[in-house]
Amino acid sequence: METETRMSREAWVRATDASDLVHSEVISLRTTVLGQISEIRELQAADRRRQTVISELLRIDHRRSTETSELRTALQGQV
Repeated sequence: METETRMSREAWVRATDASDLVHSEVISLRTTVLGQISEIRELQAADRRRQTVISELLRIDHRRSTETSELRTALQGQV
């Protein structure tokens, strides 16, 4: 009976240690994931800003192209 009790305690200690280890690992992974989520949000915000700048540059380029075409047409009409 004493051997059985000792083995039971040892098994309980090993199970508790394993549980504590898994719990620590879960907490560590959770911290990592939360950090990555934060980084993803920052990257998404930066991408939105980049897309806004690209759209604005395309709009400006289109306007410049239109103005150049209109000026070219006007100059050809004067010749």
